Amino acid sequence: MRRGSFRKAGKSKPVIYAVAILSILTAGLLVAGFLSSSGSKGFAHESTYERYDSGFVIAQPGSYDSIDTAVVKEIDTDKKRITFMNVETGRYYTLDYDGTTVIQDKYGGSMSMEQMRNGDIVDVTFLRNKKRLTGMKLSESAWILEKVEKYNFDVLGKNAEVGGGTYSLRNNLVISSEGRDAQFEDIVRGDVLSVSGIGNSVYSVVVEEGHGYLRLSNEEYLEGGWIEVGQSVIQRITEDMLLVVPEGTYDVHLTAAGIDEVRTVTISRNQETTLDVGDVEIEEAKTGKILFAVTPGSAVVSIDGEEVDISAPVEIEYGLHQMVVKAEGYDTITRYIKVSQELASISITLEESLGEDGYEPDYDAVTSVSANEYNSAASNYKVYIDSPSDVEVYLDGIYIGMSPVSFKKDPGLHTITLRKPGYITKSYTIQIDDEEKDITYSFTDLVKESTVTISGNTVGSGSPTVSGSPTVSGNQTVSSN
Repeated sequence: MRRGSFRKAGKSKPVIYAVAILSILTAGLLVAGFLSSSGSKGFAHESTYERYDSGFVIAQPGSYDSIDTAVVKEIDTDKKRITFMNVETGRYYTLDYDGTTVIQDKYGGSMSMEQMRNGDIVDVTFLRNKKRLTGMKLSESAWILEKVEKYNFDVLGKNAEVGGGTYSLRNNLVISSEGRDAQFEDIVRGDVLSVSGIGNSVYSVVVEEGHGYLRLSNEEYLEGGWIEVGQSVIQRITEDMLLVVPEGTYDVHLTAAGIDEVRTVTISRNQETTLDVGDVEIEEAKTGKILFAVTPGSAVVSIDGEEVDISAPVEIEYGLHQMVVKAEGYDTITRYIKVSQELASISITLEESLGEDGYEPDYDAVTSVSANEYNSAASNYKVYIDSPSDVEVYLDGIYIGMSPVSFKKDPGLHTITLRKPGYITKSYTIQIDDEEKDITYSFTDLVKESTVTISGNTVGSGSPTVSGSPTVSGNQTVSSN
C-alpha cells in the first residue's frame, strides 16, 4: 500500500507545479494590465494609440538621402569638415565626416581622408538635414592633368589651353595653392599645376609646385653679365634684381667679363634666398669669333642690344649673350648664344611675318628677358602700381622703384613682384594690352613673415594667410609660355 500510495503522490506533483506557475503568470498579467491601464486608456485596443514621428533616424554606415558631384574646396581635419563646390551651380556647402564615412577612388578601392586633396572632383552622398557626409568617391566622369608646365588661361575669354587641349573655364573655379584659396593672378610662369575637369570644362586648378625668389649680393662685378638658373631663368644681371624662380635645386651659371662661375642654390616656395657672389674669380676675358649667315640679307643683327656688322666675323666675349635678328616684313628672332670657343658659325633664316603691319613680335622667344624688342604706340603710355604703398616693385625681376610707381607700357605677359622687408614677397602675372591708354593696378597688402638664416643664405620664411586679386581694367591672361 505504501509503495502504491507513494507512486500516486509522485505522479500528482507535476500537476501541482503547473497550477502554481499558471497562477503566477496570471497574476503578473493582471498587475501589468493594471499598471498599463493607469497610464493609457484601452490597453487592449492598440488602434486607439496616437503615433508620433520624431524624425530621428539611426544613421547606418553608407546610408544617405542626397547625392552630388562636387569639387573639394577645403578639408578641415581638425573639425572633421569638408567644404564642397557643386559643379553645376557653383554653390558652396560644408559637411561633417567621421570614421563611418566611406572614401573610395574612382575604381571603388578604399582611400583615407589623408589621400584626398583640394581640387579633387568627387561624387558625394550625405544626409542633408544632418549635414553629414556618408560617402565620397573620386568621380568616374572627371579627368585630371598632372605636372602641367605649359598652359594659358584667358580669364575674361573663359577659355584655357592646357596640355595641348582647349577647354572652357567655369564661372566658379576652385584654385588652390598649399591647401589655401588662390587666384589666377597668383600663378606665375614656371609654376607646375594639376588641372581637373569634366568633359570640356575646367573645374579646379591646383599649384603643385610654386615659386620662390633669388637675390644676388655683392654682384657689382657681374652687372651687365648673365645669370642662368637651371633651364628656368635666363636674364641680364642688374643692380638689386629679384628673380622669380620655380621651387627646387638648381645650378646657377654666372657669366660676365672674365667671370664664368657655377653655384648651387635651393629655392623654396614663397621664400627669398640670397646668393653671395662677392668671391667670384675674375680672369682675363676671352673672346671668340662668330661668322653669321643670315637670310634675308637685309636683316639686322644685334648682340646685347648693340648692332653688329655681320659682313665679317664678329668678336664676342666668352659667355652668354642675347641675339636679336630683325628685318622688315619678317618675324623677329630673339635667341641666346653661348660663346665658348675661338671660332664658330651661326646660320639664321627669318620667316615672313603674318602681322598686318609686316611685323609680328616673337613673344615666346623673349619671355625670359627684362624687356622685349617690340615697340608700339602703347609704349607712349604708362602702367601705374598704386597699392600697396611703400613696397619695392619689380618688373620681370628688375627693380623699378617704391610704390606708388609707374613704368612704360610694354604689351605682353609680365611678372610684377612686390617686396618689403619683414613681409612675404608676392608675385602676380599680368597681361598688358596694347591699347593707347594708361592702366592702373591695385594689389592686396603684403603679409608679415618671419626671417631665418639657413646655411649662410638668408631665407625669408612663412606663408600668406590671405590671398587676393589685383584690381585692374583690361584683359587678364595667365600663361607659362
